[in-house]
Amino acid sequence: MESHLENGDTASCPSCSRRNEKRARFCTHCGNPLPRKRKVWAKKRLILFGVIGFILAGAIGYLLTGGIESKLVAKVNGEGITRKEFSQRIDRAKKFYEYRSGQGLFEGETGKENLNRLKAQILDEMTTEKILLHEGKSAGYASAPEEEILKQVEAIKKRYGLSDADLKQRMGGSIEDLKEELRKGWIISEFVEKAFLKGDRQNGQLLFAQWFTKTKAKARIETYEKLEPVTTAKASCCTSGCGGGRAQPLDPKIENEAKAKGLEYYEKKTQKKGANTRVTDFGCHIQVDIIDEGKVALSLTYRDGEVQEI
Repeated sequence: MESHLENGDTASCPSCSRRNEKRARFCTHCGNPLPRKRKVWAKKRLILFGVIGFILAGAIGYLLTGGIESKLVAKVNGEGITRKEFSQRIDRAKKFYEYRSGQGLFEGETGKENLNRLKAQILDEMTTEKILLHEGKSAGYASAPEEEILKQVEAIKKRYGLSDADLKQRMGGSIEDLKEELRKGWIISEFVEKAFLKGDRQNGQLLFAQWFTKTKAKARIETYEKLEPVTTAKASCCTSGCGGGRAQPLDPKIENEAKAKGLEYYEKKTQKKGANTRVTDFGCHIQVDIIDEGKVALSLTYRDGEVQEI
């Protein structure tokens, strides 16, 4: 048998030096075990461990990037907007608009469109808020006086006749959540009021708008929330009747007048300064949204130099 085997197909027994088939595990002559090819197995094992290591590295990378990003809706200059705070802001805005326009505002197909529009609006507001907070803190407006925040909380409770429990229920969050929103609002208000407006509402607003357009263009904004395209820009009050037309181009002069009247009305009503405005011509009416503390605080219609609450 030995004579029929080529040297390439045989292996020497370390005990008796006689040749055996390479596949044999024991010597056919002396019965002792034959050595296995450990180098080949070691090489295969290294390759296997390398593949496993690569997979693990990829999984860890996902957890450290994709896993974290899944909890965020956006990042602004490296600072995240969490899905939790985004959802809370949407819930509060929904309650506000339902109180203004009725409980069916976010039901059915039209309701889905309204909700999608609201999400886009809230994400834009929160992005704006992050940019202004970043700029405000960089300019030295780092924190709000706690006594001022407590005063504002008490003013809100008194204005609406709410207890702490009522306030929590209306907000859908804790009192501390409200305080945090008020702290952000104070920083933004102080920054805008002292850095841009300086008591000059007309020129200050224009300077601020120009500055913010440039600042937003330079900001690093990453969005992870996938929102469906908004096909129309329907007003929050147009649930019936006028039909809620598409947003129209607006004469800058009328826009500035509407902003000034809206701010004047809001400041007289709330005794608060530093709010921003958004003016939209829906065809059926011109709407002035007063944005305070990063959210829509009041919606007004503007016509013939006068504003009225929606």
